[in-house]
Amino acid sequence: MKNLKGTTAFYSVIPFLAILFLFSGTFSNNEKKSTPVQPFMTSVDNIVADQMVKQNIVGCAVGVVKNGNIVHIKAYGHKDILRTKPVTVNTVFRWASISKPLTAVAAFKAIETHKMGLTDKVTKYVSYWPNSGNKGNITIANLMNHRSGINHYDSYNKSKYTANNNYNAKQCVDVFSSAPLQNTPDTKYYYSTFGFNLLGSTVEEATHVPFESYVQTNIANKAGMTSLTPYSNAIGGYAKNCNGELVAKNEGKVDWKLGGGGWASNIKDLTRFMVGLMNGTFLNNTAALWKSVPSNNNYCYGISRGSLNGELYVAHGGAHSDVRTYMGFFPNSKTGVVVFINGGANVSSNRLAKKVFSSIGKNFGLDDLAVNYCGKEPECGTRTIGVWRKTNHAENTVIRRGYSSNEFHAEWKWLLGKGYYCSNFETYKQGGTRKWDGIFKKKNIGSAMYRNYSQQGFHDKWKEMSNKGYRLIDVETYVDGAARKWAGLFIKKSGAYALYRNMSSQQLHDRWSANNKKGLKLIDIEKYGNQWAGVWVAGSGVAMYRNYEPSAFMLKRREMNKNGWRLIDVETYTAGSKRKMAGLWEKSSQDEKYIFGYRYCKWLSSFYDAYDNQGYELIDLENY
Repeated sequence: MKNLKGTTAFYSVIPFLAILFLFSGTFSNNEKKSTPVQPFMTSVDNIVADQMVKQNIVGCAVGVVKNGNIVHIKAYGHKDILRTKPVTVNTVFRWASISKPLTAVAAFKAIETHKMGLTDKVTKYVSYWPNSGNKGNITIANLMNHRSGINHYDSYNKSKYTANNNYNAKQCVDVFSSAPLQNTPDTKYYYSTFGFNLLGSTVEEATHVPFESYVQTNIANKAGMTSLTPYSNAIGGYAKNCNGELVAKNEGKVDWKLGGGGWASNIKDLTRFMVGLMNGTFLNNTAALWKSVPSNNNYCYGISRGSLNGELYVAHGGAHSDVRTYMGFFPNSKTGVVVFINGGANVSSNRLAKKVFSSIGKNFGLDDLAVNYCGKEPECGTRTIGVWRKTNHAENTVIRRGYSSNEFHAEWKWLLGKGYYCSNFETYKQGGTRKWDGIFKKKNIGSAMYRNYSQQGFHDKWKEMSNKGYRLIDVETYVDGAARKWAGLFIKKSGAYALYRNMSSQQLHDRWSANNKKGLKLIDIEKYGNQWAGVWVAGSGVAMYRNYEPSAFMLKRREMNKNGWRLIDVETYTAGSKRKMAGLWEKSSQDEKYIFGYRYCKWLSSFYDAYDNQGYELIDLENY
């Protein structure tokens, strides 16, 4: 796992999720309907599908250009985590900071037409920018290469901007003009969206043309960008909290920061903008954008530069609370990728784009591990237990956290369409809402999930599925209202099987012992009140220890591990006021990792990430 620090309607009239899906590697029907635009590349589809799973991306759009020609434009996924509203190629996303290259192009156009000069002071054109002190020394070049010293959301007054769907250049500057500079102009690099806001206002004052009109005439019209707008409504997106749960976000109106982060369009027009940069559509000397600036963190004039295998590469990303964007291309070979994602800090548009590059012969050498996120507060989230096994296939496992019942159904169904089945799930109440977590693994195997069954109803469903060649692999029980409910995960599997519930502690022990002798392997246990449930499949040789306090369980686990036994299931519960642990072990030569008691964010960032990179696959997850 890479750590980035820092349901549709039920298929039954009863309140129960009961759907059987056989493995499918194709996209869902909704996605097929939302992506009619040609051209497209199947290789890009496969990469995007993989990254959406591994980054927990709800929806995105991708454009690919090769040799100056658009070879792929497509939208994927959905606007909502219930997966009812598909993203399309006409969905308008905010560009966020990709607005900066656009504003830089507008500025260079004004320079090429002798409306202003690169080294001119801003005050030559903008009367409402302070002329006192160091502020009066800021040049247009300083704004474009982030050497103005103007702050970046450190100090500002958004209430100064009162215009509504009518860009006001002066009010845009009034938002931050009274704030002190971070440093003396032209002495150091300091990234600033507000600097580009001022640049947009400077273009307007120097050309005597409203900034948005100037961009429309000199950029949008030339590239055929019909959806480019400064006044888009945010479609919203999702960011993860410290417990790994997706939370809805909406950045709101952003025309108050138009020059630095407020432009928007659909994926087709962002792709056209990149093609325009490649082909010199807007400027006589487009390369002026990526002319090197010494000691400036690889930032040039509205865009960053780098290289891959000796070839020049230029790029810019963007970030709002509800969107991540990216544009990167190789000017010499005219090959590039643009990306929109309706996600927050938990997703990486940079990573998605660079993965897509591999489909057109540009390999950035990124691994295939999942990406998870919990922010920058390690002591945050629920207490978490994890069991890992050294399989060297960690890249085939992802986790989902904190989904409501309907949301979990939608995600489970969507992941099935990507070739993943749910191998383990947990349920709990949070703020009065039932939540679900799951471990999903990539494997070509039939699977099914059933939830919200009564005692007898679940027994009948278990027998029905068993007769169809499916075996129960995980059982959960919980109380909703006054009724006890049952849920289970099934996979296509042959061999003997058994399910026993409502057992006392002694009855479970006796059943475990008897079934071991019958060639039945206990693979899952569930404690509820003073009773136990157990799931058996064909096999033998399982050890069971229960009612250990956490520290004693840790010692028992070390003893078992030393003797060649590996955990396959952990159950935690309370007995009176004390926390207790139970575990099932099997013989295995594969190495194991076990982590108990850390808050989720610490568990994720300090252990899961490291174990993923070492080839350890998560096999069990518990919260308390």
